[in-house]
Amino acid sequence: MKFRTAAAASVVVALAAAILPVTPASANLSSIAPIGSMESISVRYTGTDPRPTLHIKGWAADANDGYANGSNGAGVEFTVAVGSGPRSSIGYAEFGGFVGYRPDVAWAHPGIGPNQGFDYDSGALPVTGAVSVCARLYNINAAPVYTATLGCVTVNVPAARPAWTASITGSSEAGSVLTASLAQPSGGTETYAWNSLANVINTPATVIAGATAPTYTTDLSQAGRGIFAIVTTRVPGYTIEQATDPVQVSFTLPGGWTRVAAADRFATSVAASQAAFPDSAAGVPVAYIASGVAFPDALSAGAAAAKQHGTLLLTQPGALDPNVAAELVRLHPTRIIVVGGVQALSDAVVTALQGLPFAPQVKRIGGSDRFEVSRAIVDDAFGGSVPDLYLVTGNAFPDALAAAAAGAQTGRPVLLVNGWLPKPDAATASALSRWGTTHATVVGGTDTVSSGLAANLGVAVDRVAGSDRFATAAALARTLPPTGIAYMASGMNFPDALSTAVLAASKPGPLLLATGWCAPVSALSAMRDTAVNRLVAVGGDDVLSPSSWYYAC
Repeated sequence: MKFRTAAAASVVVALAAAILPVTPASANLSSIAPIGSMESISVRYTGTDPRPTLHIKGWAADANDGYANGSNGAGVEFTVAVGSGPRSSIGYAEFGGFVGYRPDVAWAHPGIGPNQGFDYDSGALPVTGAVSVCARLYNINAAPVYTATLGCVTVNVPAARPAWTASITGSSEAGSVLTASLAQPSGGTETYAWNSLANVINTPATVIAGATAPTYTTDLSQAGRGIFAIVTTRVPGYTIEQATDPVQVSFTLPGGWTRVAAADRFATSVAASQAAFPDSAAGVPVAYIASGVAFPDALSAGAAAAKQHGTLLLTQPGALDPNVAAELVRLHPTRIIVVGGVQALSDAVVTALQGLPFAPQVKRIGGSDRFEVSRAIVDDAFGGSVPDLYLVTGNAFPDALAAAAAGAQTGRPVLLVNGWLPKPDAATASALSRWGTTHATVVGGTDTVSSGLAANLGVAVDRVAGSDRFATAAALARTLPPTGIAYMASGMNFPDALSTAVLAASKPGPLLLATGWCAPVSALSAMRDTAVNRLVAVGGDDVLSPSSWYYAC
């Protein structure tokens, strides 16, 4: 039998030290003082594997070098033997597997550090029958490396796996009931513990608090994760623990998903335009051109383009993107609206647009700031009468992204304001009066559009807000007529989401925001509540991976 040595473990310790600083051992640490206990031990079977393993829980420490547990050098080796036969090692609880926080032990044994706990699953056992299981503490900080027995326990290991194998039945769809059951009665008593995995292959598992019944109802927060049950059976002479195969909780879109994306944000805006307006012969009456590197001007332009039955395309500030130029030739709009001043889009962009072969009318809509540009866009696209509108802060993009798609779907403009002001500025108040506005939907919480500003607009106000940008987009989705379609884009940046307004005008549906690699529960909940059966992802895999609509966060 071979124990851990300093040489054998040195590489692992070096790696661990980069994460958790090592507390130096005493220079005279020539012996160890083991304390600890194997508190529970069960024979375990996993899935359909017929081979028994051991599940051992407990704690251990070297009282002479209390902070050396886990990553810092101390560990526990487990061995097994039958009768007087030779001992075989079945593995080690050490390093990352030996850092369970045990405040009860730390309280009872001051000075030994907090990381004394272990929860260990052995490999397949080489023996069966009445098996002696021993635990030995070692510490590679000692010189030489000393080991000391913590204790031994006899465990009855069946010669063959019992016939009462455990499994899970039920739908994997989030919100469904899973049932853990045995293939046949055991003749003993069963207890249940449900666990969650980060996915279906990762460990360690997390015990689901309070889930101790034979059934468990999953929820949307577990979408994409693996759920399994541990069924513990106690019969005379045996304690058998069975971990079922995990069930991956799913969030299913009956109509599936499609993606609108291209090589970059500019090409993605072209891809969205092509999806919304596939008929090149029909073209579009108007095209809005906005900067793809700054968000403010395009936020109002999306809803304006939808109102005018036109498209929105993004380009670089200093030059017309060639893919955008090609899309304009394909759609040959009579009018092109350049959104923003020369700092947003240079005169070189205007000159390039004027030189397109179909001789469009090119008009710039600018202003002294983003708020004046927004008002001018609304004036131009919606005329003198704007009874209802979405009002969002122009100081940040997240809330306005979903509002732009909602405005495109409902035919309402998006007006940017300085949401940090305690009341509306004179220009905003004048515009609302001039347009005859009687109602505004404020999108976002009071941290983005102040309560004082909303209360003093002089019109009826509804506020749609959530706890964050994702929840706000989800809340706005619930206010729209269900269409069976939803759009999803990354809420961590703005370019791809800006293009969604064009799509939402063509095939109505709300915009939901994701992190880029997972879907907030608020987004999944909104899709379920509004009967979304098909999703359109806007943006490439590098900004919006497929896990964004099945893995909850």
